[in-house]
Amino acid sequence: MKEQKEYNFDALLTHLGEFGRYQRRVYSLVCLMTLVGAWHTLVQVFLAGIIDHWCQVPEIQSSDCQEWNLTDVECQEVTKDIGIPVGDADKYAQCERYNLTDVEVYPGIDLNNSTQTIPCNSGWVYNTSQYKTTIISDFDLVCGKSSFSNLAQSIFFSGMLCGNILFGAIADRVGRRYALLVALVIQLTAGIATVFSPNYVIFVILRFLIALGNGGIMILSLVIGTEFVGPSKRILVCVVGYLFSTLGSMSLALLAFLIRKWRILQFVVSAPSSILCFFIIFIPESARWLISRGRLKEADEIIQRVARTNQVEMPESLLEGYKEKNEDKKQQEVKVVGSSDPKNPFLYPNMRRGLLCLMWMGFVNSMVNYGLSLNATNFGFNQYLDFFLVVSADIIGILLCYYTVEKWGRVITVCVAMILGGSLCIVTGFLVDGIAKVIVASLGKVGIAASFAVSLFLPIEIFPTPVRTISTGVVGMAVGVGSILSPLLLILSDTWSPLPLVVFGSLSISAGFVALFLPETMGRKLPETMQEGEALCARRRTGGRGSYGSLIDNSHADEEIT
Repeated sequence: MKEQKEYNFDALLTHLGEFGRYQRRVYSLVCLMTLVGAWHTLVQVFLAGIIDHWCQVPEIQSSDCQEWNLTDVECQEVTKDIGIPVGDADKYAQCERYNLTDVEVYPGIDLNNSTQTIPCNSGWVYNTSQYKTTIISDFDLVCGKSSFSNLAQSIFFSGMLCGNILFGAIADRVGRRYALLVALVIQLTAGIATVFSPNYVIFVILRFLIALGNGGIMILSLVIGTEFVGPSKRILVCVVGYLFSTLGSMSLALLAFLIRKWRILQFVVSAPSSILCFFIIFIPESARWLISRGRLKEADEIIQRVARTNQVEMPESLLEGYKEKNEDKKQQEVKVVGSSDPKNPFLYPNMRRGLLCLMWMGFVNSMVNYGLSLNATNFGFNQYLDFFLVVSADIIGILLCYYTVEKWGRVITVCVAMILGGSLCIVTGFLVDGIAKVIVASLGKVGIAASFAVSLFLPIEIFPTPVRTISTGVVGMAVGVGSILSPLLLILSDTWSPLPLVVFGSLSISAGFVALFLPETMGRKLPETMQEGEALCARRRTGGRGSYGSLIDNSHADEEIT
């Protein structure tokens, strides 16, 4: 019985195979959900694609063009020549037209500076050569409403954050499997309903609901993946999940290229969720969660199934006594002087500093990462290719991250990646539109993607077991806020076109230097107690492998903890 009470689930996973056939099968299914989730996250780049527009000129009718013997294309050009002023860079004005009341018009007439201009009062005409329909053209989100599409994306990211929180709580109460099914149903139902949006308000509400489900799917996919694999494979699982998300973003460019009507595109990215709902049949409940709930028989059945699939001999009754162990285990914690809550990381000076640093890095990483992706179609080369190149840069960043974190360490990788990525963001802002701008932006995205990938698992490695979940959740909140603000910062381009990229770059450089205040965790075991976590955070940028005995002895934690 004693051996059973000292039972450790990670040790069991090592015996079963840390990432065996069964885990790969399950994780491949949740990764497909992550891929579809990436479609929903960035599809608005094309639902609200950049589309040229100008005022409707009601004074010029199709009958006039017939009288002038003009084709439809020629009629459109003549209407613009007559009724639309030419502004800076010889471009037609988009939000004003000439007042042609009581003016006799004919092809070739020059009204420049001789006729009063008025705002568009009869609607707009949209250039359909690139996109057949978008939410911009259907809901007239132009001129005074030009920022509404950015606001819609920001509200979507708010829904993602709410979904992370809501479904995290639901999963802890009813289980990961059922929470994932509910999230999928919400994503599917709201996604299909969005196709029939009659106006902007309904569109935004339904997109928020999509994001609510999407946020749940993203967080639960990661949880299900990491809870079923052994300790040495968790970074690999995070990287693979990120890669599938990137593949989803890349394939979105192809879908958008083939489908130029936003309602059809929305349907295509939503429909696969109907198939994913059936995948729940093949995804088991988390054995860790079942054990934490005392449902040992169900957990034992799942573990036996894993053993059979992985072709591993499984000793009998390994789960006996596990619940008793969890109930009897006492955390040997020490309190901060004057503190009544030893499990609050903000009450420990070194952990507080580390948590604030990670919050800032997560906030900036998320803001810049999504900001570059959402802005990718504005680089002036080819909207679909621009988007594809910028989001595909994540693959290079992720692979570099996977290599460098075990060679250089976590801190140096994040620091160099963020400073390099931020510098290239600033350079991108001052380049003329074209392929050079796309290439430099993509290189910047490599750095941001690499640092973002590291930021996913740094909180897990830095904070001790009693506060690991809450600390990771707090960093996740900061990541969510960064994503919410990223579409709004893009509106700054109306003031000065390079400004969003300058802001992104400057914040990224600052976060790169902030990373230097974090401890190096390469090769170290995860801290178990609050004392170990405080001691680890007291040692900044000091690599090494092994336990925390020397750390606790040599740090100043004993002066801060009693």
